[in-house]
Amino acid sequence: MRTTAVTVAAFSLAAALSLTACSDESKAETVKSDGSSPSAAPAGPSAEPLAMGKGTETVGAGGGGKLDITPVSVVYTAKTATDKPSHGLYAVVAVQERPMTNVAAAETTPTEKGGWQWIAADGQAVSSEPNIFVTGLDAGGPIRAGATQLRARTFDIAAAQRGGTLTYTDGEGKTFRWQIPAQDSGPQVAKVKKALGS
Repeated sequence: MRTTAVTVAAFSLAAALSLTACSDESKAETVKSDGSSPSAAPAGPSAEPLAMGKGTETVGAGGGGKLDITPVSVVYTAKTATDKPSHGLYAVVAVQERPMTNVAAAETTPTEKGGWQWIAADGQAVSSEPNIFVTGLDAGGPIRAGATQLRARTFDIAAAQRGGTLTYTDGEGKTFRWQIPAQDSGPQVAKVKKALGS
């Protein structure tokens, strides 16, 4: 009789522990599942690059206003009207920008730990050339509310670095990325080539 009572008690304890363990595992699985949900995927640098032609909302320089930024075209050239690249090729990216609020907004610059970079397939980062101006395409400064401007961003690259990842870091320190084709592409190619004199 005593042996039966001990056996029943031991069985009851084992069953209770088993149920508790199952309950804890379910909670752990639920938490793990919630954290790995596709909707919880982070935005910014760790996200997949956007396609050229896809816009995104960014915060303006100094945290002022918001800019919709869309790289729309790329042209590769061995020279501009006044400059020649040190590494053999310029990648000239036409970027369309417009403020998203009723205040003017400006791009960030490298002095603000922002601005544009070209990341080549070999991992080398190339900053945009601040002193190369493409006639007819806006160079910089604030964009007034309600306006849209087409700007040129130029990178001095080697021929093997065609088809890089374009990055822009905004006024909140968030970095946005676009995959740029390795050949002249986009609806503004003719306009950019004409401005370059090619």
